[in-house]
Amino acid sequence: MASQTIQIVSPTDHGPERIRVEASPYEFTIATRAKWEMVIADEDMTIAKGAFEKIKIREITLQKDLLALLCAFTPHALASVVRVGSGGGVAPVERDRCIKVAYILGQETGEIEKGDLLGVLNILPIMFTREAHIPVLIKD
Repeated sequence: MASQTIQIVSPTDHGPERIRVEASPYEFTIATRAKWEMVIADEDMTIAKGAFEKIKIREITLQKDLLALLCAFTPHALASVVRVGSGGGVAPVERDRCIKVAYILGQETGEIEKGDLLGVLNILPIMFTREAHIPVLIKD
């Protein structure tokens, strides 16, 4: 698998920041052991039907080489979790990460309260099946 030059786009106070890196695809094996982590609102929010919002959640710490996949079932009556993130840009699987935010889509209009269960993450250990190369920064 050949490496490629790609741009990684991260949010900053001044708008999106792009950095160019040399990266290659990873091959990995997913373990048959997994665990569930709850995605829990850490703030109150009014959500409108059809609105896409970012909400703070109770922090979830993931060690490197763990993959987080959203459960397909939605436990909340008003919103679905579309994705989760660190709130600060790229969170590569080969490093420890901290999930701090969820991006949600309003199914109905109403109030989300701090402590509400928004979703569930399936956390799966992975093992690289070939040597993984950490992306290399390309300086222009």
